[in-house]
Amino acid sequence: MDSRIFLPGWGAPAALYAPALPAEWDVLDPPGFAVSGGSFASYRSWLELELRGRGRSWLAGHSMGGALAILAAAETPELVERLVLIAPAGLPLDKPIRQSLRDFLRQLASGDYPRRTALAALVALARAPRSAFALAQHVRTLDLRRECARVRAAGIPTTVIGCVTDTLVTTDRARALATALGARYEELELRGGHMWMLADRAHLAAAVSA
Repeated sequence: MDSRIFLPGWGAPAALYAPALPAEWDVLDPPGFAVSGGSFASYRSWLELELRGRGRSWLAGHSMGGALAILAAAETPELVERLVLIAPAGLPLDKPIRQSLRDFLRQLASGDYPRRTALAALVALARAPRSAFALAQHVRTLDLRRECARVRAAGIPTTVIGCVTDTLVTTDRARALATALGARYEELELRGGHMWMLADRAHLAAAVSA
């Protein structure tokens, strides 16, 4: 069976997603902000090395992880069997970073985030705040429509999943990326916004297994 790789979103550790995913999925821990220096190119290089070491793979990704998956499929289509993109970055985002941080703190206070996992993410952010901010700014301005066209031309089966309560990667952007990719689009009505998978793990498992 092809390798199955899940790519976390910006600043999110593998431990945030792993409990919800089927056993055959390997959730990768991307380089930390301090290691990458906030360079998006370093994450692209890291993922290419991972893929070349594993061979042809299914790729799933959330948010920034979705953008990395699109780029990997565009640049090395021979290594990507299928894509599952959950609230993927890849078109310019409008939501201010400060508002996203406020939403994170609100979800943390409500108990949606596992405390230990959230603490690890906050420590990583505190160690390299400038790098973290630079990476967030880059991801916010991504426009991957040309890369999406290349993925579509390569004929890679793709699913894009949006959520109606997501105010970061809105359903309009998720649908636009799905159209650019020639992908199947699925829209969920779940609480939790951009991090809906914390409130409904079963839907995450179903999404990557479709």
